[in-house]
Amino acid sequence: MRVLVVPEVYRPRDATACGTLRDAVAWVGRWLDRDPSLHVYWLLPPRADAAYERADVLADRERVTLLEAEPLGRGPDRDLLTDTGYTTAQLEAVREGIFEVDAYLDAVVDQLRSGRFLLYKWLLERVDHWAASVRPFDVIANVHDLQVPFKYRYCSYRNDFQMHMECCAVAFADGRWFTADVDRRQFREHAREFLRPEVVDRADADALSIGSPIDVDAFEETYASEPRTLHLAGSMWSKKNVDRLLAVGGRLHERYGVETVLTSMEAIPPAASAPEWVTAYPNADRATYERALREGDLAVCASEYETMARTPFEQAASGQVLLLRDEPWIDECVPDDHPLVAPLDGLADLAVTAVEGWEEAVAANRRLVEYVARERSPAAVGDRTYDDLRRRVERKRRAHEAASPPALEVVARLLSDVEGAVPLDALVEWTADYTEDGRPLTAAPDHAFVDLVYALRSLGYADAGNPGTPVFRPT
Repeated sequence: MRVLVVPEVYRPRDATACGTLRDAVAWVGRWLDRDPSLHVYWLLPPRADAAYERADVLADRERVTLLEAEPLGRGPDRDLLTDTGYTTAQLEAVREGIFEVDAYLDAVVDQLRSGRFLLYKWLLERVDHWAASVRPFDVIANVHDLQVPFKYRYCSYRNDFQMHMECCAVAFADGRWFTADVDRRQFREHAREFLRPEVVDRADADALSIGSPIDVDAFEETYASEPRTLHLAGSMWSKKNVDRLLAVGGRLHERYGVETVLTSMEAIPPAASAPEWVTAYPNADRATYERALREGDLAVCASEYETMARTPFEQAASGQVLLLRDEPWIDECVPDDHPLVAPLDGLADLAVTAVEGWEEAVAANRRLVEYVARERSPAAVGDRTYDDLRRRVERKRRAHEAASPPALEVVARLLSDVEGAVPLDALVEWTADYTEDGRPLTAAPDHAFVDLVYALRSLGYADAGNPGTPVFRPT
């Protein structure tokens, strides 16, 4: 298989800080481990602008090709437009890195909220889709933060128009991967307001809730004999309810002498770092955050909503007893009847209960980490996504065989005279010896390049996953 992955880099100057990209890297790592014939293409901003290295996206491996191109937006609009459209430079990078070397795509995993129509149209122009026995590629919408009303009420540039357009783009994609099941539920609810119910039901039936991967084994789950430090981590946005978090910290300090540590990749408001019992690390680097993971004993998440939070669960996996605000987004993040959950107004009381019943709280947190390790491991999430990709290709292979296109007969005759590996560009030229007019099979407008790919697959050949022009070998 050959798959193009287009992550949203919502921190355009620091790609590795984006959970969207880190999630996708986790899938890709699992795909590569499972399938020695897989090749992945990334479409990402230039490394010099986005502060990442090839190894950060596994592009130091032979079966991963990094396509770098300037995305939409410059200057003050740069942050605003990270989820929007495709530039000519990006499309040219795809053309040069894939189509100009006679490669192909089985799927595109697109995280951008808009621009999918343009991308689809442009990809169709690269393939003879009207002549193909199967659809040449699938475009999969990876929905990682569906913009629905309760999310965009804080945002100055979003309204119902964006939700309507995003839901339509999701509904009419070839496939749908929802990072969080809460977004899948919101899609079902809101899309029905303006799309026919059967359209929404059909889209949902073919959708996956994939989860946001966390490698629990990367953290050291050790617990203090009694809590001494509350670690509050992450961006201090309005939805996080920082004042409520600090109220929890104040109460724990007053009653038990617990100190609070704040870590954020961004600035921390002066009011948050003002109390004498708070140690704040604004603009914290990864090393500072990891030190706080080791030193903290308690964590609290009071967020109004998350797609599928990563940071609090990294804290839990590090042995910080995690207290969660009871909101619908946590339903798939915790085991049933998890006790360390409370409404926003009850978080301070829950913190007191956790400190006074520390052994029980630690036991509950251990069960939570076990649940996360099972449901959100890179292997589990990678398997869900890989199996969907493989299912799509196998379904098309069967449809190709059932259609018995001329390419299948021509390639079968050709392969009887050929031994060993078959480069795709050479295969096209070789078919000229097996056609009535002496021209390559794809020179005729009613024969598609993709049918050669599926003919090889049907006849027992597999893509070697090499860079450049694909080479197929007998299995």
